Amino acid sequence: MLEKGQKVKAKVTSIVNYGAFCEVVDNESVVKGLIHISEFSDYFVGDISQFVKVGEEIELEVIDFLSDKNQVKLSFKRIRPQLLKEKESKIKETGDGFDNLKNMIPNKD
Repeated sequence: MLEKGQKVKAKVTSIVNYGAFCEVVDNESVVKGLIHISEFSDYFVGDISQFVKVGEEIELEVIDFLSDKNQVKLSFKRIRPQLLKEKESKIKETGDGFDNLKNMIPNKD
């Protein structure tokens, strides 16, 4: 049985505009999986085929396993730290916009 956080090998079966479908073999049964486009990188993803190709076998992390549907949600970026953004950003969003940006732009008063 697949568990959250587990590393698995999956074969990419198709690529669609919102993600990539995969198959994971779990105890000799095949589980259908999806890597949502948001799980490829924290940065902009214009084309999923820049990350994976149909037929390719890749290592992924299990985000969630839906045993009743025999489906798994997978992440590409969680085991590839270079695809994650830093947790601490110098620019903070406020109710009036972005805090540090206001300080960077010269005032034209």
